[in-house]
Amino acid sequence: MPGKKAAAKKSAPKKAAEKKPEQKSTGGADAKAVYVKKLNFPGMNVETVTAAFKQCGEVKAVNLRRGKYCILYFKDAAGASKAKDLNGKQFKGQLITVEAAKKKQAADRSETAKTVFVGNLSRNKKSEDRLRLGKVFGDCGTVKKVKTYKTGHAFVYYADHAAAAKAVAKYDNTILPEKEFPHKRTVTVKFSVRTKEIDAKKEAARKARIAAKKAKKN
Repeated sequence: MPGKKAAAKKSAPKKAAEKKPEQKSTGGADAKAVYVKKLNFPGMNVETVTAAFKQCGEVKAVNLRRGKYCILYFKDAAGASKAKDLNGKQFKGQLITVEAAKKKQAADRSETAKTVFVGNLSRNKKSEDRLRLGKVFGDCGTVKKVKTYKTGHAFVYYADHAAAAKAVAKYDNTILPEKEFPHKRTVTVKFSVRTKEIDAKKEAARKARIAAKKAKKN
């Protein structure tokens, strides 16, 4: 009799490939910023917090949030790293938590803005105010657009930041020329983050919402 064939050995089941843990993306994390919780001491304000963390490095800005926590922005990542070494330690009489901040510091309007907000204007016809503001603020640089509101404020859009900076320096907390603005009101002039591009996107979104509502009704 022919010999029986040996039963084929079953191959061992293959192990499922081990998945490596995914690293969370830092996204918009700022290597120069830290988030501090449970910091609480008498006289706590921007100045005293800045002074307290000076030992870690130069603090460029401090955002206090409801007196419960704060975000510190250092000049460099080394300062933020030293601050993180204080995590879980006693600081100014409190056991604090220090971790990397998730959001980057917003750009300083005073360094980039091309638009200025003008407040405390008299409530004239919008078309008249646009012409007057364009004429007065035009002495600071090229005005690309003026947008006025019935509530007595306006936005002046310049071609560049230098013109906007000049307008803030010249007209903030002043009375505008009487020939154009006879009401003699002291106006506020501040940098604004608004741009023509941002306005266009908002307007497009507004029109899209209106169109969507009309489509639902139909």
